Amino acid sequence: MIRKGRAFNELNVGDKFSESITITEAHIVKAAGLFRDFNALHTNEPDMKKSRFGKRITHGALTFSLMVGVYSNVFHDTDISTVDASIKFTAPIYINDTIQMEWEVKELDPKPKLDGGLVSLSGEVKNQSGTVVATTEAKLLVSNKTIFEK
Repeated sequence: MIRKGRAFNELNVGDKFSESITITEAHIVKAAGLFRDFNALHTNEPDMKKSRFGKRITHGALTFSLMVGVYSNVFHDTDISTVDASIKFTAPIYINDTIQMEWEVKELDPKPKLDGGLVSLSGEVKNQSGTVVATTEAKLLVSNKTIFEK
């Protein structure tokens, strides 16, 4: 179990945080509505059967949002801001795939004036077969205490 509310001064380079989830039809339907992305890639099974993917695939924005959710859970109440974030998709994610999402702390840059620091993370998403389906990078400003303390 990952403890929530990790503070900057509690982190070490090499720390890892991970979660997994099985992508369902409900995820795809909700993502299409939320992101206003009704592209056939995600919503049209008959057309996708004739495509290079052979079936519908998960929204990239959904994959990235799920990755952000992993570090948001870890830095609950200590994450001041996501400063930078990116993702590279390397393989499709299909409905009923179970993905393993993992972040690793790569660099810690203390910012004493802010009572915290910048946390550089590197992430990877793998499907149930161990295939890397996405790689990610993020930089967060994380406090040494809950952001609600004065």
